[in-house]
Amino acid sequence: MNFAGIAKESGLSAPTVKAHYQLLEDMFLGFMVPAFSGSSRKTALSTPRFFFIDLGLRNAAAGLSLTPDTLLANPGPLFEQWVGIELYKRLSYLGDSQLSYFRTAGGAEVDFIIEQSGILYPIEVKWTENPTTKDARHLESFLQDHRDRTSHGYIVCRAPYPLAVSNTVTAIPWWLL
Repeated sequence: MNFAGIAKESGLSAPTVKAHYQLLEDMFLGFMVPAFSGSSRKTALSTPRFFFIDLGLRNAAAGLSLTPDTLLANPGPLFEQWVGIELYKRLSYLGDSQLSYFRTAGGAEVDFIIEQSGILYPIEVKWTENPTTKDARHLESFLQDHRDRTSHGYIVCRAPYPLAVSNTVTAIPWWLL
């Protein structure tokens, strides 16, 4: 989230934009997912991501009608948001884990990282029924860079059952979350 960029586009000041997002959080309409701070990469982004607490709120804020065509036009981002919302709710309830994400300026991204008791669980979200090693490439890179804190990554997808994508990445169906 780039508050300065949003401010420039909207004509508001950056502190005002930031206050509006804080207001959404205070009213429990959304939440921020911070960037993963344990990376040694200098190109890692450090700005948070904002999620509405419900996909209906997200669609209403974006002015999208609730139709099958809306979903089918670009289902990946909606699926990723849904997984993020579910992880946030469950981790908030349990209260013993941190949720973050990882992205570099070059475009490498791990959608979500759960940190629990010093162990990292990187998660990639893909709108596919048949994940491949190509879908796991950013997870594999993250696992290599952080092998002292994690040894396995996960792809949440529409696969019908858990599936080993590689020795270090497992695809799990969304309904197993």
